[in-house]
Amino acid sequence: MYSYEVVLIGRQDLSQQQMEALGVNLGLFVTQNNGEVVRSEYCGLRNLAYAIKKNRKGHYYVIQARVTAAVVAELDRIMKLNEDIIRHLVVKVDKFDERDVLISQAKSFSDDFSFQPRDDGYRSQRQKSGGGDFVADDLVESKDVTAG
Repeated sequence: MYSYEVVLIGRQDLSQQQMEALGVNLGLFVTQNNGEVVRSEYCGLRNLAYAIKKNRKGHYYVIQARVTAAVVAELDRIMKLNEDIIRHLVVKVDKFDERDVLISQAKSFSDDFSFQPRDDGYRSQRQKSGGGDFVADDLVESKDVTAG
């Protein structure tokens, strides 16, 4: 048996309980096929980088399991057929990390820091001068160049 991490992204209109039930059902499939679920974790509803099947958010769920390659192939097929799963990823790993899943860590990390837009003065100078469109000449120092 090999160690695998499975990451699922569920549709945004599912409830947390429905997504957790989906993850539990996939975990039951693994255990019924002589596999072992080491850890399964719901990681929350998060914004996606781009829209996937008209979803801007997705429920993340991570399963760490020890199974055979044939069971992983069948699990992959099941996830492709399920309409509630908009993306999934199965990764073979050497060993599992004992710490929390990185998706959960990233969520707590982003709560600690708030995004502050950078103010380097360029935009405010352009707005004060009434500058409109970007002109490439603004980047180059003006020099008197004569053809000669």
